[in-house]
Amino acid sequence: MFEQIIQEINNHHKIIIIRHQNPDPDAIGSQLGLATVLRNKFPDKKIYTPGTELEVFDWLGKMQSITDSAYKGALIIAVDTANKIRIDVEHHFTDQEQIIKIDHHPNDDPFGKINWVDENFSSCAEMIFTFAEKTDLPVNADAGRLLYAGLIGDTNRFLYPETNAQTLEIAAKLVKTGINVSEISQHEDSMSLEISRLEAYILENFTLTENGCGYIVIDHRNLRIFNLNPGELDYAVPLIGKINSVKTWAVISEPEPEKFRVNLRSKAVSINQIAVKYGGGGHPLASGVFLHDYKSVDHLIEDMDQITKSTVE
Repeated sequence: MFEQIIQEINNHHKIIIIRHQNPDPDAIGSQLGLATVLRNKFPDKKIYTPGTELEVFDWLGKMQSITDSAYKGALIIAVDTANKIRIDVEHHFTDQEQIIKIDHHPNDDPFGKINWVDENFSSCAEMIFTFAEKTDLPVNADAGRLLYAGLIGDTNRFLYPETNAQTLEIAAKLVKTGINVSEISQHEDSMSLEISRLEAYILENFTLTENGCGYIVIDHRNLRIFNLNPGELDYAVPLIGKINSVKTWAVISEPEPEKFRVNLRSKAVSINQIAVKYGGGGHPLASGVFLHDYKSVDHLIEDMDQITKSTVE
């Protein structure tokens, strides 16, 4: 697999690295980290990283704006993206001859011509480092900072059960590149005043069922009150799970009327089948989906409560 990927990289002068919508540190860290590794090794290649700009992740780096013509003859590498429909790109690229998918989510949509998908990795950033190491691509401190940010982002600083010996070994190797571990962790741990007020609202208003399923629905009127920047709400998603009596939880927001973004989380029971049922997907303990009416929201909450109840029984 590594040989196939590096061969395609060698064969293309133009490479476009893309990732999923509503990105997190792993998506951006993997995208920009891979780009940095390849630019260092292949300074004559044209390497682009398009995507929506989110102010909350400016500390990681900036996206590039490219035109349709840039995709002609390019190698497309999609990182940290389980489903083609979730790719964050404005331009049409699906007719390109070569697409490589690198991802650690369940492979429900193998949309690449080459698909390197492995759920045993805690993060896509961990995969990018492994690829670089196996193909003798140098990872300097600039790339190490981005990949470490992605790794601790998807493991929530080694809190989640996907963290294993391999994860910690790769984290140590990234630290050895000369990165400032404390600075990266502080970036990921900090929050705006608006987020702090949102978290207070969530704790005051969420519902906890007798089965241990916690949930909150933040409608578009209430959401506007907090004046959040795009991507900031994600910082509040883990909050409910910090309560010891919560087993599963859902943070449901309505950025636009009748358009709901659903974040599903669990401490132990697999909940990604619920996301798949409603057209989404993700990891067994961390999944997401978009819904388009309150009735579907109610049904999803019922399903979450029932799957939580089944583990209690």
